Amino acid sequence: MKILCVCGLGMGSSLILKMTVEKAMKELGLYCDVQHEAAGTMAGLQVDLILAANDFSGELDGAQNAVFVDNIMNVAEVKEKIEAYLNSQ
Repeated sequence: MKILCVCGLGMGSSLILKMTVEKAMKELGLYCDVQHEAAGTMAGLQVDLILAANDFSGELDGAQNAVFVDNIMNVAEVKEKIEAYLNSQ
């Protein structure tokens, strides 16, 4: 599974979220390839799931594979949101 974590510049919160996603996926026992980018530079990237802080929901409006979290450092929340997304597919 390819996962993309996004933020405004692709260097700060997306990197923190990437590390959180990796921990959550490890707990779920699922293999993934996690990348992080700026929301404005992700066009054309083929990914299975996009994760971002709630602040970026407007920039990713319409993305069917986007999941938004309140706390980018909360492994339990990220894990819960990923599980909910996967169960909805």
